[in-house]
Amino acid sequence: MKKYLKQLIGSKRLSRIGAVSLVLSISLFLVSCDIMETESTPSETNAVVNLVIKAEDDHFFREDEWIRMLTLAISNLDDRSTLWSSIPTAQRSEITLSDFIMYTDFLSASIHGAVKSYSRATEDETETILGHVIKTDPALNPSALDASVWWLHSETTDRHVFRFAIPVTLNEQGIPYFSKSWLQKQSMLYQYIVLYLEAVEMRNEPALKSLIRQNSSIKSTSHDESLNRRVSSLIELYPRYVISGKGSYRIIEMVPGFAAVEQQGLPPNGQTQLNRTVTFVESEGVIAVNEKFPQWLAPEDAILYHDDRPLFGSGQTNPRIESEREIPILGVPLDLVVLDDSDKDARLFRVVWPGLTVEAVGTCDVASLTFSGKVRQVSATYTQFRTGSGLKPGASIHELYKRYPFIREQGYIISRGEIVKKTLSVQVETDFITRLTITIES
Repeated sequence: MKKYLKQLIGSKRLSRIGAVSLVLSISLFLVSCDIMETESTPSETNAVVNLVIKAEDDHFFREDEWIRMLTLAISNLDDRSTLWSSIPTAQRSEITLSDFIMYTDFLSASIHGAVKSYSRATEDETETILGHVIKTDPALNPSALDASVWWLHSETTDRHVFRFAIPVTLNEQGIPYFSKSWLQKQSMLYQYIVLYLEAVEMRNEPALKSLIRQNSSIKSTSHDESLNRRVSSLIELYPRYVISGKGSYRIIEMVPGFAAVEQQGLPPNGQTQLNRTVTFVESEGVIAVNEKFPQWLAPEDAILYHDDRPLFGSGQTNPRIESEREIPILGVPLDLVVLDDSDKDARLFRVVWPGLTVEAVGTCDVASLTFSGKVRQVSATYTQFRTGSGLKPGASIHELYKRYPFIREQGYIISRGEIVKKTLSVQVETDFITRLTITIES
């Protein structure tokens, strides 16, 4: 098989198009003028004659023949019109030659090296890959349940081997065909990935903000500030953690609604290089990028305040709860219960006030409402409780994002400290903070 020339579609530099509008970019990408089949003139060489493939049953390509056709297309980009003509009409009726060329363009750009072979994915692999489609767009037609997955195996000139998964849509008779909806969603996602990574590499903050915002309305000042913080953080962190330049990343999975990109990480202090994976998830036309960068809890957000005073006194390294101090401030607890009294001097107990729950280890007498101990966990759901930076229940989620731009990717859990580890867990619902929980381990 002839070694293919890798071509990167959408390679126009962002400096030439300015602040890229996502909607315009994708719209232009999806509705570009159809390439008329008569405009492509096949080469007259013997190699092109060999590219004219024929279905074994003279009617339809089987799945393996379908994958062979795609491998020929992405390895012989100049002769795709010839291959297009050999595809049975019923199997390409939903798309045009233009769609076919765009699809094979991004397949070619996604595969490293020359394709050497192909194989069917296992049942477990198929379930995992197509599960991303079902999760992001369960109503997609045709359904992911009516599709299969094949691996294209490739090899670079320096003997590195890779594989890339290709989903194949099947009709009711199990015959493969090109689905316009599947190809469009994958093409849109690929175009976004190219623009996003190029904007980061070129440090083009306006373009990157436009891509992240995706034409959504700015809801508040904190929303705009959170967008700006994420953009500036990406521009700052990429050179520190990711190798830049052509060939520094590769797409390792691409299905409708989901793509995974593997990037070459910068080895810290001479250590072994660790690659990182960024995922792109599209749902109802909105793309979310999941970037995992180190994020640490700020000291001020490891302390809970009530009426502008530290809730558990001034000793915040190992905060203590004392009934003599807390009851005059918070009132009589709604509940006081001993959770573990196996050690009389180190009982695990829980105190509950409206909107506040504290678990501590120490001494506790339920009958006299007296307790004293080291705080192990405190959880707040009322707005009068806040952290040192001002995070509180009821606040907009954008207040959280402008402080911690990658906390969503951390599962809304962030920590600091080694000898005494403090962890902030944030519960969010419909763009608002509903609960703050600080856990202390020593």
